[in-house]
Amino acid sequence: MLRTGGLCRIRTLSRAIHRAQLHTVQVERLADFEHVFDNTNQFAAVGNRAVLKVSGLDAREFLQGMQCNDMASANERGMLTGFLSPQGRIVADAFIYALPESSYLIEVDSRVRDRIQRMLGFYRLRARVEISDVTSECNVWQAWGPQSPQLSFGSVAYMADTRAPHMGVRVVGTNRPSALADFDEQPSTLYELRRILKGVAEGADDFVDASLPLECNLDYMQGVHFGKGCYVGQELTIRTHHRGVVRKRMVPMLFSPEDHACVPLRVSDEWAPELAQRDVVPSGARARRPGRIGSTAGNAGLALMRVEHVEQFAVQTDVKIHFEAECADGQRVHVSPWLPSWWPKQ
Repeated sequence: MLRTGGLCRIRTLSRAIHRAQLHTVQVERLADFEHVFDNTNQFAAVGNRAVLKVSGLDAREFLQGMQCNDMASANERGMLTGFLSPQGRIVADAFIYALPESSYLIEVDSRVRDRIQRMLGFYRLRARVEISDVTSECNVWQAWGPQSPQLSFGSVAYMADTRAPHMGVRVVGTNRPSALADFDEQPSTLYELRRILKGVAEGADDFVDASLPLECNLDYMQGVHFGKGCYVGQELTIRTHHRGVVRKRMVPMLFSPEDHACVPLRVSDEWAPELAQRDVVPSGARARRPGRIGSTAGNAGLALMRVEHVEQFAVQTDVKIHFEAECADGQRVHVSPWLPSWWPKQ
């Protein structure tokens, strides 16, 4: 029996919600959450990010062999990519920004900065590159809305965020860019909520060591190039791709103390269960292993789950399947996952 009430440990998002004017957003279908913040020109600082700089005559060639995307994609502005272990497991997702004079910025989650810096230093060997930590000189912003595709930041490092439709523009600089003067500033928590509702994984909570890059949707988010030459962790990534079967992927989900079938569906600041890194347990079907929750914001989150179970949940015909997760204090909530509408059709 699901126990509801005020017993789940709750953390409020009152500051974020006050500035973003979000109390409750209602939709009729889960996938509609992907678009609820797309129609307003807004921007937010992205927290907990670190920036490394790689420069020198061999910088481009060196980075080509260190990560899973093609450096040709970074020639104009930048690209999403991933750093992998030699066994093909994810170490970190990253943005690489092209700078003048054979220099590049690497933006990563601050919790994996030291590991990425050590990894780059280990493989540098005789490459003519310099690797430095410039986090103290940089801030990261995300801008979105109808006017975001027209934004230009001059010599400041920026790129279109192509991870999902209408994600906007990502900017790295010292001071807040003047180009954002006509955009409404929001707290970083609204960026996190918007990202999660779109089904976009980011950072150490979502890209965990045991995961494959394709399980984290790095291929769907244009962060993997399957035609480039050798790089660290390539073998397993290519083999998984050519096998054509990725059974588990990161999917967005809604947490609710009520039955998943109730409509309208709501995302709200009124409660936010403590569920990061907790298990998602399917009931009504035998699962080989539970799902695992990654990042959360409000009553929404991302989790690595078996795709077939999410598909069964969406159809709900002959097979009845429901999902629950356990809060940090032992209370349980209903979980309603969905497959993002922007995923390529199989």
